[in-house]
Amino acid sequence: MDGAASGTSFDRRQSAAGPRIAILGAGFSGMTMAIQLQRRGWSNFVIYEKGDDVGGTWRENTYPGVACDVPSHLYSFSFEPNPDWSHRFSPGGEILAYMKGVAAKHGLYDKIAFAKRATALAHDGAKWTIKFDDGSIAEADFLISGIGGLHEPNIPDFDGAEDFAGPVFHTAQWRHDVDLAGKSVAIIGSAASAVQVIPEIARAVKDLHVFQRTPNWVMPRMDYAYPGWARALFNRAPWLARAYRGFYFNFLEWRFNSFRADDNYVKRLVRRTFDKHIKEHIDDPDLRARLTPDYPVGCKRILISDAYFPALQRDNVHLVTGKIDRFEAGGVRTEDGALIEADAIILATGFKPFDLNASVEIKNAAGLTLKEAWADGIYSHKTIAVPDFPNFFFLLGPNSGLGHNSVVLMIEAQVNYILQLMERAADEGGPAALIAPRAAATRAFDAALHEGLKHTVWAGGCKSWYLDDNGRNYTLYSGPVRQYLRDMAAPDLADYTLTREERPAAPAIGR
Repeated sequence: MDGAASGTSFDRRQSAAGPRIAILGAGFSGMTMAIQLQRRGWSNFVIYEKGDDVGGTWRENTYPGVACDVPSHLYSFSFEPNPDWSHRFSPGGEILAYMKGVAAKHGLYDKIAFAKRATALAHDGAKWTIKFDDGSIAEADFLISGIGGLHEPNIPDFDGAEDFAGPVFHTAQWRHDVDLAGKSVAIIGSAASAVQVIPEIARAVKDLHVFQRTPNWVMPRMDYAYPGWARALFNRAPWLARAYRGFYFNFLEWRFNSFRADDNYVKRLVRRTFDKHIKEHIDDPDLRARLTPDYPVGCKRILISDAYFPALQRDNVHLVTGKIDRFEAGGVRTEDGALIEADAIILATGFKPFDLNASVEIKNAAGLTLKEAWADGIYSHKTIAVPDFPNFFFLLGPNSGLGHNSVVLMIEAQVNYILQLMERAADEGGPAALIAPRAAATRAFDAALHEGLKHTVWAGGCKSWYLDDNGRNYTLYSGPVRQYLRDMAAPDLADYTLTREERPAAPAIGR
């Protein structure tokens, strides 16, 4: 199939209102889809957002120290560069402000229905019906999930959790009403959010006990503020900002080599950098040993922080590697019988990866739920669609996550690909056709993807959140982003079924 139909020719083929399009979520994914829909002549869409503003993860995660681990000039819309980023890795609040500004510039606030959490999605052979937790219902011809793969906090079921006398909260549900100053605090987890939170709160609390299940490869962040002259230069020479963005893209693509199965130069460089980093900041040989991973580089997420190791050297910060037995009124009891006293417990326990089924029931016209379709493992075609679920597309769906580069690049490629399919489905005028990937094409894509994953470090037997209970990797893409961009440049229509039925023209979609 050729590239996307032009906006002008497509506009002539639309019915008066055009197909009804529903987008779930107003984060990077949903915003990208909405903006590109407008650019290509589609206007009959609504974004349904569970929160009260745009921003997705950057609206929800407000814990101290929250920031992105991808350089800001790359972790942003390619069509809306921001020459005024304050830091190489800008804080979460600045990213949220950027997203709000982009939403306002493109008029998205007029297209968003807030406080709309979808609970059930059902196709009747002609259209999708969306049920929300407030009891309302909407209908759509095309349904795009911009919910993403990491949106449901992982709350472990600790014995005795109801007995603890103080507050317990997840980093993604930060309690700003809880003053931690002078308190004894336990933080469960030592991965991505923990390495950002710990240095921020360690200065204020009386004691901080860090419960580490597995040590991480922690690399220096090397963050810095952009001086005024640099921001002025990016404003005056947009081409320079694009080149700067391109530099980071290519550098991070090179870093993908650390995820390959072979023992290559990049992996050795990561290990040497880690060794130097930890020796510079951790004096105690025993503590250094407990913080050193015994699994291959890249098998779990590589973290970056300049402040995490120094924070662990503070007299009031204590690393706990014993297993948790239960929570009690006064704190956390470990399996060796010790009671770690705490006034508050913070859960830095991550998210349930691609747990769309946990919050939304998705059912096709035959009554098959997506959960049933995925009973033997989560899969998709081209990371964006599933057979027998027509006109339903994922953004940041199965196997489109990354460990080395900006997922915004993946989102933009997916949006371009999905829009080409939608334009083809509406290409002949009248009601939109039903389009879905063929089972054979999906199996072939999935087999090729997992064959590629066999040549990565993730297939080496290391347990991580990237894998399901059977060891199947359903979160990460198997290659560098450049490969994905090539694969997603244009769909092959032979991979899809296209069913056109005579149905009444779609009315304007309501909010």
